[in-house]
Formats: sequence, structure tokens, C-alpha cells
Amino acid sequence: MSKIEFGIRVPNSGPLSSVDNLVRTAKSAEALGYDTVWVHDHIVWSSEMHRHHISSGSKEAITDDQTADFYESLSVLAFLAAHTERVKLGVACIVMPTHNPIYLAKQTATIDQLTKGRLQVGVGLGSRATEGSNEFDVFQVPFKRRASLTDEYIDVMKKIWTEPLATHEGRTIQFNEAEVFPKPVQRPHPPIWVGGWTDKAAERTGRIGDGWIPGWLSPEEMVHGVEVLRRTAEEHDRDPDKIQIGVEKLTAIAKTQDEAYRRALPTVETSSKTYERDVDDLEFAKQRHIFGSVDDVRERVQAFVNSGVTHFELKLMYGSIDEMDEQMQLWAETIMPEFR
Repeated sequence: MSKIEFGIRVPNSGPLSSVDNLVRTAKSAEALGYDTVWVHDHIVWSSEMHRHHISSGSKEAITDDQTADFYESLSVLAFLAAHTERVKLGVACIVMPTHNPIYLAKQTATIDQLTKGRLQVGVGLGSRATEGSNEFDVFQVPFKRRASLTDEYIDVMKKIWTEPLATHEGRTIQFNEAEVFPKPVQRPHPPIWVGGWTDKAAERTGRIGDGWIPGWLSPEEMVHGVEVLRRTAEEHDRDPDKIQIGVEKLTAIAKTQDEAYRRALPTVETSSKTYERDVDDLEFAKQRHIFGSVDDVRERVQAFVNSGVTHFELKLMYGSIDEMDEQMQLWAETIMPEFR
């Protein structure tokens, strides 16, 4: 069995986002033996999304006087590089159509240098949250072109990362013999994780990704997606065994199932209509995420591992940073050792 990795989403957005909390949670994750610290990415973020799309923290932590703080993802990773030594630092996922890929390639190469080769680059088309915050409108990006833009921008980044004199002739971007340094520490470039839960996302990973990190999929749905990914990789003369399979999971762990559900379900219910998939009932969420007692969580993790998953990005639900620390420690002590 491949090594199973565990990562933690730290609060670069949400009701508990702050500089101190970012440093505290990243350092705790590293000390507890987690493999990766993850942030997520949006430039435009509305107050409405802040109240209903909770990717860090919990419903209980939201107050009426909060602003929709959302710390820029790559700036945060560069900052956390100075506060950590071992843990990998990742973003899942950059909303690719709203970024200039030439500038983004230089940013990420610089961060890979600052982290001494610890950067993980997740890329995505943009989600329902992107639409809900009018992000594409603000950047004047055609929403219908988001897939083709993402593919072209990934190609641009790879050229900037790997070619001393990079040339690109595309539909949107053209340049000739661009000399952009530094190059990344990781060769040929930092791993590209493709976000998205559709077959198209699995196919994109098979064609051009180093990892796949979908959200709202059950273990059974993951089996299908992995099959699509592997078939596509083989069709493009790529080795599917070299592509890592991740999942992004809302999670709450406690000593009893009732306690874990009390932590998880209000937040899941609040967020139920703001994700990529509508959640008609809480059972749907339970089948696709990881809530419960230690035994429940162990069983759920095993189900995803059986479907091919080798990396878990854990989006803990917590009403305070102390509660986050408590759950991180329980995961580290009771779950992680059994899968390594």
C-alpha cells in the first residue's frame, strides 16, 4: 500500500482567520506529524459567502460583526514557510482563470525556493463559491471559458517553470523567449493537484496533473473517478501510478459519535447549498465526508483508502482554535498511526 498522507486546512478564511491562528495551527500540524498544511484561494469573497460557506471553523464561531476576511493564499504560504521546517505547504485550489499564469509561475517558483521544495500547487476552474462572490465578473473573465483558460494557464506555468527561455503561442497568451527566474527547487516543477469532483476534473488530472483532490465524492464515486483518471493517463502515455489521489473532506472527530455530530452537523447544514453539489439531506454529507467517533473515522478513512485515496486534506470543524488543536491531536494519536 502507498504511504497515506494527512494534511490540515488552516484558517486563511472564515470566522477564526487571523495571522496568529494561521501560525499556531501550522506549527501545531507540523509538530503533530501531519504531512501538509493547506490553504484555499479566492480573491473576491462576499459577506454572504462568509456566513454560509464555512471552509474553516464552524457555524458557532460566526458573529454578526465579522468581516469577510480571506487572506491571500500564496502570501500566507510564503509567510508560513518562515514558521515551519518540514511540513509541505499547499493551496487547494488556486482559481486559475482569475490569475495571470506568468506572474503566478514566478510567485510559485519563488515560494518553492523559500520553502526549499515544499510547495504543492492545487489548481481549479472555480466553484459555486466563485460564482456566489461574483469573482469572475470582477476580473472580467468569461465564465464559459474557465476550462480552456485553466488548461492553457497550466501549460504556460509549466513552460515558465521548466524552460530557460520560455515560449508560448496560445489562444489567450503569446510570448517568445521569456526569461523568468528563479526556477522551482522541485523538478521538473512543484506537484500540480487538480481540484474538482467531475469526470472532466479526473480527465484533466490524467492528462496534465500530478494529483487529484476532489471534494464531495463518496468512496464509491471515488472508485469511478480514479478509473477515469487512470484510463485518461494511459491514453496520454502517462503512468497512472505516479499520480497521487487525494480528497478534501469536512471532518469532525470526537470520543463519541454524538459529540462529533454536534460539532459537524450545524456547519454542514449551514453550508449545504453553497458547495458544488446540493446537499438535499445530511445523510448525503455523511456518505461523502468524515464525521464521528474514533472508530467511525477509522472506518471512513479505510473506505476512502480502499477506493485509492493516498492523501486526506482535512477541513476540521471547530468553534475555537483550542477545539481545533484537540481534534488535530486526536487524529494524530488514534488515526494516523494506523495508516502509516
